[in-house]
Amino acid sequence: MRILFTNDDGVFSPGLLALLSAFQEAGDELLVAAPDAERSGASHSFTMLSPLRAKPVLIPGAERVTAYAVSGTPVDCVKLAYGNLFEKPDLLISGINLGANRGTDIFYSGTVSAAMEGALLGIPSIAVSNIAWKPMSFDAATAGAKFAAEILRREPSIRLLNVNAPDLALAQVRGVRITPAGVQEYEARYEERIDPYGQKYYWIPTGRMNPCGPESDCDERWTNDGYIAITPLVTNMTDHPSLERLRAMQDEITLDS
Repeated sequence: MRILFTNDDGVFSPGLLALLSAFQEAGDELLVAAPDAERSGASHSFTMLSPLRAKPVLIPGAERVTAYAVSGTPVDCVKLAYGNLFEKPDLLISGINLGANRGTDIFYSGTVSAAMEGALLGIPSIAVSNIAWKPMSFDAATAGAKFAAEILRREPSIRLLNVNAPDLALAQVRGVRITPAGVQEYEARYEERIDPYGQKYYWIPTGRMNPCGPESDCDERWTNDGYIAITPLVTNMTDHPSLERLRAMQDEITLDS
């Protein structure tokens, strides 16, 4: 099997190396196209107004893996890998992200967007995140990635899975939960600060509003409780329950209303 790996933390991220180490045991062909620098929060952006460059690199600890450092976003990496650098992969895995991608994180995440781009290209794809910014262990995340890969093998109709893992050794993980994404949001107001030259600047806040409660069935709750959370995602964002109702309404409203 040909597996493409990418991320948004950069080609030399320890999370990516952990994935490569976990999957190289099976004898699959492992390929990497990842950003040449950190691109966290890149979402589904791609490069339009500047050239893209892809440089072959050796990843310490994974020297037998064919790897490229790409000058663009995570989505650029996937598109370039698919169209130019490699033959079509059988599976795409994005991660392991340093920090959670739960709830509304999925809209901002370069990690999830890279996997979503893979799904758009017809590749079964997985986004994998460790909920800690400075992880102590990638064991749960790599196990979650393998679990998700087995789901995709058994259910070919599923194209995109988002995995969030607690920062625990595998023996401490309580299990796996298939769960919806939460609805928690970040604070909208940026922090106002003053730099050493007396100039005002703004910094993105990290606090959350509407956190997922301890009794809720959502990704944040389960990872906080020591479980690996796996959420199936879709690339078509149409609000189907509202579609027929709005179609009926379209004949009632005129353009000059």
